Amino acid sequence: MTIRHRLARPPFRRFSVVLLPLMFQAACLTGPDDRVAAGILVLAGATLIDGTGDPPRTASVVVEEGRITWVGPPSDAEVPEGASVVDLRGRWLLPGFIDVHAHMPLTRDDQADALGTLLAFGVTTARTPAAGTPEAGVRLRERLASGEVVGPRVLSAGWLINSVGSGFGTEVGSVAEVRAVVRAQIRDGVDYVKLYVGLRPELVEAAVDEAHAGGVEVIGHLGRTTWAEAAGLGIDHLTHSAIFGLAHSLVPPGEREEFRNFFSPNSAFDPALFGRWRDVVDLSGETTGTLISTLESRGVSVDPNLVLAEAVLFGDEPAVLTRLEPRYARAGQRAAWGVPHPYSATWTASEYAQAKASFPHFLEAVRRLHDGGVLLAAGSDLENPWMTPGVSFHRELQLLVQAGISPMDVLEIATRQGAEALGLGGVTGTVAVGRDADFVVLTADPLADISNTRSIEHVVLRGRMLEPSELVGR
Repeated sequence: MTIRHRLARPPFRRFSVVLLPLMFQAACLTGPDDRVAAGILVLAGATLIDGTGDPPRTASVVVEEGRITWVGPPSDAEVPEGASVVDLRGRWLLPGFIDVHAHMPLTRDDQADALGTLLAFGVTTARTPAAGTPEAGVRLRERLASGEVVGPRVLSAGWLINSVGSGFGTEVGSVAEVRAVVRAQIRDGVDYVKLYVGLRPELVEAAVDEAHAGGVEVIGHLGRTTWAEAAGLGIDHLTHSAIFGLAHSLVPPGEREEFRNFFSPNSAFDPALFGRWRDVVDLSGETTGTLISTLESRGVSVDPNLVLAEAVLFGDEPAVLTRLEPRYARAGQRAAWGVPHPYSATWTASEYAQAKASFPHFLEAVRRLHDGGVLLAAGSDLENPWMTPGVSFHRELQLLVQAGISPMDVLEIATRQGAEALGLGGVTGTVAVGRDADFVVLTADPLADISNTRSIEHVVLRGRMLEPSELVGR
C-alpha cells in the first residue's frame, strides 16, 4: 500500500511536472526570516542528495510556509491547486550549506555584502565564532531574524577571550576574571563563548564551567591548552587544524616542551620546526588515537578549516590566492592581502618548503578524525586574509575530499553534521519533513566532482527561491 502525504488545504491534484518561471522570487527578498514564502512551492523531479548519507534518488519536495511538508517520488506527490511547481529534472537538490566559521565584518553595509555573497554560494546557516562587537554578532543575528537584513541564519559568539598580555581579544588573568567576562557575554545574549590561544587549562576550565552554568556552549581556538585537555574539561567545539590548533595537540607528551609554542597566532612560533614535527608525530600512534577517541566519546565537534592552513602554508604562491577569487572580498581586504600571505610573510623559502611538506600530514590527521567518528563540520574562517565569502567554504570541501573523505561524507559534513554541531539537527541540514526549506540547486553532480558544489543555479532560503546573481554583494 502506498501512503501519500496530504496537505491541510484542499483541493488537491496530482501534478505533472511543468516549468514555472521564477517570477515570485524578487518578492521574496524582503520580510521576516521566519517561515516567509510565496505560497506553496514544489521542487519537482530533482536528484535529491538529502544530507543523511542515503543514496541519491529522484524526488519531489513540497514546501509550505518555509518548511518541508512532503518528500517522495514525483509520481506520488499531491499538492494544492495553485502551487508553484518548479521543474528540477536534470538538477541536483541538496540541503543548504552550513559554514560554522564565518566571522562577520563590523559595519552594516559590509555585513550585508558578506551575507548576500554567502547566500549566493549556497550558505543558508552560518556561525560567527567570535564577533568583535555586539553589532557584528548578537545585533546582526537579531536583524536577520527580523528581516531587516537578508542572509543566512546566524549564530554568534562574543569577542574572543584570551590571556593577559596577548594584545588580542578580551584579556583575563585569573579564574575570577574569566568567569566575569563569560557572565557578561551571556547577559549580552551570545550563542557561544569563544576561548583563544593564550588560555591555560585552569582558565579554560573556569570558562567552560561558567558558560555551561549559563546554558551556553564553548568554542576553542587553543594553544596553551591542548585539545585533549580541553575535551577533558568539557569544551564543546574546537576550530582549526594544522598550526592553528591540532598540530600542537598531536605531539607526544615526551616531546611537548620543544613544541610548546608550535601554534598560531603566537609570536614565538618557529616555522623551522615543521620538519621536526613530522619526525615526532605518529598519526597511527597512541597520542593521536587517544585524542580521537576522547573527542569522539565526548561529542566535541571539530571545524578543521583546512582552507586557511593551505593559504598560510602555501602563502608564497600567487596561484593559491588567485584560486580563492579575491574579487568576492571587500575592497579594503583585497588591497591589504597580496602575496605572501600575511601570516607567513616572514618565512624563508626553506621554511615554506617544510610547511608544504607537512600539509599532507595535516590532511591525513583530519581524515583520521573523520574515520574515528569525530563530528566534523565545515568552516571558512571568513574575514581572515584570503578567506573570501563562499569561495573559501567550497575550497574547504575540496580539501576535505583531498584528505581522503568521500564526496558523500563531505556533503554530510557541509550540511547535516554542521547542523548537528550547531544544535540545529532538527531544524536544518537535511531534506526531511519538518525541516526548514533551505536548499541549493546544482546543475552538476557533486558526487562525481566535489567542485560541482559551486554549480549553483538557485538557493532556497526558508522557502524563498533566490537567484545567486542577485545576491552577491547585496
